[in-house]
Amino acid sequence: MQTKSWILLPLWLIAIAVAVNNHRPLQAQQVTTPLPIMTIPVSEANITLRVENQTPAAITYEALGDTQPRVLTSGQDATLQSLRIPTTLTFFYQDSQKDRQLGQGLLRATLELDEDTNTLDIVISPTLNLAADVSNIIIESNGNVFVF
Repeated sequence: MQTKSWILLPLWLIAIAVAVNNHRPLQAQQVTTPLPIMTIPVSEANITLRVENQTPAAITYEALGDTQPRVLTSGQDATLQSLRIPTTLTFFYQDSQKDRQLGQGLLRATLELDEDTNTLDIVISPTLNLAADVSNIIIESNGNVFVF
């Protein structure tokens, strides 16, 4: 005589229901707000940036919302006047595929404020340090400057 196991099916469903109901609520991870690397005085709604390329190759840069992508060859510099604040300057090697193949392509930016002209000087140079690699500079309306 064949017996059917009617009891196993309900016990199995109960076990799943108990497991589902005993889960812990998800915990949100605490987000730490990065600190600005500098704060510049902002007296107007505009800023002037001077970008200098100290890499051995051309870089592409753009002030998002203010300029189109532009190319800056090795050793050149460019001045971007009357950029709206807040603004984001983004930059990368023009031939990024070639740089990835060579294992190079990381950039760092050194920032200094020229207080006489109220111009933010940005010197872009190569680096092999992944922790120092940046490709974006954000200037907030309160003058806080962040690099990413």
